[in-house]
Amino acid sequence: MARERRLLIELAASQTNLTLQRWGKTGTGELCIHFELALAICNFHGTLIYPEMFPDVPAYVVPQKPGERWSHHQYLGEGVLCLQYGPDNWHPAITGADLIQSANTLLWNEVFVAIDPEFGAVHSRHIPTVGGLLRGHSRRFLVTPGLHEVFTRAEAATPLALNFVRRTVAGCSVVIATSAGTPSVAIPGVPASLALENYEGQGFAVLVDNLSDFDVSMSVGLLKSAMGSAWPWNEDLGDNLRYLILRDISGAVLAYRLHEGAEPDIWSYHVLDFIGPENQRLPLEFKTLSNVRVAIIGLGSLGSKVAVSLARAGVRNFVLVDEDIFAPHNLVRNELNWLDVGFAKVAAVARELKLVAIGADVKTYTASVAGQENSKFAGEIYDEVATCNLVIDATANSKAFVVLAAITKRNDISMVWGEVFAGGVGAMMARSRPCLDADALAVRSHIYGVLATMPPVPNGRSTEYAHEAGGEVRVASDADVSALAAAMTQFTLDTLCAGEATVYPVAAYLLGYRKYWEFKGPFDTIPIDCTSARRPKDARESLTEIEESDLVPLREAMEADTHAAHNSAK
Repeated sequence: MARERRLLIELAASQTNLTLQRWGKTGTGELCIHFELALAICNFHGTLIYPEMFPDVPAYVVPQKPGERWSHHQYLGEGVLCLQYGPDNWHPAITGADLIQSANTLLWNEVFVAIDPEFGAVHSRHIPTVGGLLRGHSRRFLVTPGLHEVFTRAEAATPLALNFVRRTVAGCSVVIATSAGTPSVAIPGVPASLALENYEGQGFAVLVDNLSDFDVSMSVGLLKSAMGSAWPWNEDLGDNLRYLILRDISGAVLAYRLHEGAEPDIWSYHVLDFIGPENQRLPLEFKTLSNVRVAIIGLGSLGSKVAVSLARAGVRNFVLVDEDIFAPHNLVRNELNWLDVGFAKVAAVARELKLVAIGADVKTYTASVAGQENSKFAGEIYDEVATCNLVIDATANSKAFVVLAAITKRNDISMVWGEVFAGGVGAMMARSRPCLDADALAVRSHIYGVLATMPPVPNGRSTEYAHEAGGEVRVASDADVSALAAAMTQFTLDTLCAGEATVYPVAAYLLGYRKYWEFKGPFDTIPIDCTSARRPKDARESLTEIEESDLVPLREAMEADTHAAHNSAK
């Protein structure tokens, strides 16, 4: 700071329009110096502020008078000048003197523009971002690509009826049109569940000749007068809240929320338009995922994370099975949150999938595989699972595994399974692919055989996610489960998309998260080659003559009932 003081004194001595006034501190205790810059048309009284961690973080310049506007290159709120140096290009060699020189250059440019508009725009290094521009706009109206499509097809002469939802987070409200027309039809690209859970109100979109005839500061009366016969309501709105969207043929939009009660009021909304070209966010090979169906058994901490991750990757068809209810103590590891407490895990995860993946088809069963269930109901679940391309077992339940292994073997379906070891020291994941790997039960048996050749796990007491040994208790964290969920999701995607070109050379892996047992340290991976577990497909024995004879009445009974059903349908 001694150097800073000296450099500022030298700068003031070399520039006749700079006067250093006094050193002091801000209301928050930061060191600052007040100064004056004398320019052609006025004097600017500013403050150079040094944060506590200067020079590792940038100093900055503000007007001495709060709220004073010096330049078009000022941040909202405190009025900090956007100079040549800021957080994005700062380094400790930049000084306060450099900042005052930069402010002097910026303000002289502003003066030249004020004197001669032909001077041109003031140059700035600042590249605005959507987030930065929206900080001062707490009310936002979202124009989705689907809404643009609806506007394009709408009749120009008729107001378009719309239904809206409004969501508020941290003082910011976002309005989205969910359906349009009479009768109302869902707008493409907006999750149907969004409208069901967050219904807000109704309104109209009206095509006008020129949006420049309107502005965000108009009152209800002025807006109504400016629209004339195009005003979409015949009756007084009273205290009913309504939305009005104005648009022109160029695609520009203005959005209002209004009422005409005893105290008419109007709120304008900043329009967020996401009509631009979409970036390719997913690997091209994931395009086929919309055609596959995945069953996930167990929607606890592991299954819930894998389900949502697969939806983000492009899977659109799911069968979810879990009997459990989401409880507050599940929050420490599950993908769900407090909004889901008290609901069935399958229902809550299904809701999440439909919000993440528009058009997702999710079949849910609140039941337990291999549990004490109605046998007929269990059979229906197993039949549904058998229609899938891949089954994920996230139950860590041996009985459920045996049932799922039988279903996948019988129907030539791929299966992926895994579990986090107690204490979160590591995890295991494995898979079985028809014709490429042994069946799931054989793979699991082979894994157990390999584990039997390894040193035993240190003695201790394990209870689900916790492990106690030597007076120390380890508990698997959300990060441990998330690590396995990420690995299993990628394992699943490879199984669905890669075929024989897989990037996983073996069918099973032990994944280490810390130094323990056979794991040399974090991220130590132990592959388990299961090729020797592969068994030829069971040869079907020929039927004896007696067996052939015994089957005849069974076939005839089935055929008779089939014919009867057809005749009944006719």
